[in-house]
Amino acid sequence: MWFSIDRHDPMPMFRQVFEAYRGAILSGRLPAGTKLPSTRELAGELDISRNVILEAYEQLLAEGYIQGRPGAGTYVAEGACMTGFAETPAASDAKRPDDPAVGWRAEDEGISFRTGLPAVDRFPLRQWGASLQRAAADAAPADLGYGDSAGWPALRRALADHLWRTRGAVCRPEQIIVTNGAVQALDLISRLLLTEGDAVLLEDPTNEDLKTILTSTGAALTLIPADDAGLDTGRLTPGLNPKCVYVTPSHQFPLGGVLPIQRRIELVSYIRRGDGYIVEDDYDSEFRFDGPPVHSLQSLDPERVIYIGTFSKTLFPALRIGYMVLPEPLVAGARARKRLSDFQTPILDQLALTRFMEEGHLRAHIQKMKKLYQRKRQCLVQAMQAHWTGGYRICGQAVGLHLAVAFDSPFPADLARRLEEAGVYAGILSDRSLLLGYGHLGETEIGEGVRRLGAALGRERLGKTNGECYPPGSDETRMRKTTIAGSNFGFGGAGAEKVGSERRT
Repeated sequence: MWFSIDRHDPMPMFRQVFEAYRGAILSGRLPAGTKLPSTRELAGELDISRNVILEAYEQLLAEGYIQGRPGAGTYVAEGACMTGFAETPAASDAKRPDDPAVGWRAEDEGISFRTGLPAVDRFPLRQWGASLQRAAADAAPADLGYGDSAGWPALRRALADHLWRTRGAVCRPEQIIVTNGAVQALDLISRLLLTEGDAVLLEDPTNEDLKTILTSTGAALTLIPADDAGLDTGRLTPGLNPKCVYVTPSHQFPLGGVLPIQRRIELVSYIRRGDGYIVEDDYDSEFRFDGPPVHSLQSLDPERVIYIGTFSKTLFPALRIGYMVLPEPLVAGARARKRLSDFQTPILDQLALTRFMEEGHLRAHIQKMKKLYQRKRQCLVQAMQAHWTGGYRICGQAVGLHLAVAFDSPFPADLARRLEEAGVYAGILSDRSLLLGYGHLGETEIGEGVRRLGAALGRERLGKTNGECYPPGSDETRMRKTTIAGSNFGFGGAGAEKVGSERRT
């Protein structure tokens, strides 16, 4: 295998190395068991920094394309070759492509580990305000009328470029439809694809609102278990020919697993046996802490995968802008349904977002927030170690804004009441597992919230009461003291939230 590095290409050099190996492995040019050159050797051949090669290899390892053998080197992993995969210019040569009210209320002593909330207090409002002001000032009279229901053309071009750079997505701007958040995208897709009795496969556990959207079409849902690596493709129902398989491959909700390439190939092969589609919900994988975001499932099979994204986590939930990338045969039908739904997403917001992206503010904000969320994640893990006794296991801590925690013994039967009395709110996945969102919390809130959780669970480690994870005076040691109205998200008590209902926005 030979490839070169283009130092003038806007794609980062590590991504060029990654793309070259990824395409060769998927197409079978590098078969399973092939030994890769050492990082030092390859860096010398390409005349680039060894750190570039290390970063590319780490990404290949994270996505399951390669594996290390102690003392023997690095090899192509089994099961990473995809029959019929075509190394298209867009995929391998990397050329650029031409909620309802949630019931928040303030409480003096309430701390909520609600999932799906970013740190909106860190959003650059001045930059966003400037983008809005310029968008309004520069808008032509024609822009203020009825526009393209699929979205502002310049925004769709910016999205196509962004998705290619960050997810390896293969699409033209014409395949993108801008929506009012991910909820509308899911609703439009379900009405486009499904009729009474159609089979749909879902991850288990999954988002509760998603089930409501899908069952409203009369579809028959089949739950497929998920584990620490995401959807268990070994348990896909043979011969079912589902119209739709819904997955969150880059960060399974709620368990947090990242679907490896072997399972991705199995899933694509499964859907290809029938006439259905995969719906890929990529709701917060921008925030991956152990490297760059993983490739989209859509990049493996653009003709059979529908990709859904949202700005609710990367920017702020009130923006209400999401999008979907559709295979060509579905575009016309989805555009028609979008037009009949609400005609178009507010145009000034689209104009402002286009400027925000084109001027580099989105990319800069994501990088800044990744560092902040990584620090909050570390704070949460440290607080558990400091305040909790007994056995537990943390799941899905490499990506996103929440953790799942599985305990070695069942919770007290009255846990919901205990949480309410302790003034702390969390998602209850089962009688042994919790879901903890931390993106919106300050570090003092995280530490104190974990202490209260430990007391409610009967696992409090005595002798430490200071909830701070970082020294007093840091930006994160202020207490905002906000929580959720229990009547909206309770599991039979105000101290627990309904898992997943708030994420799908």
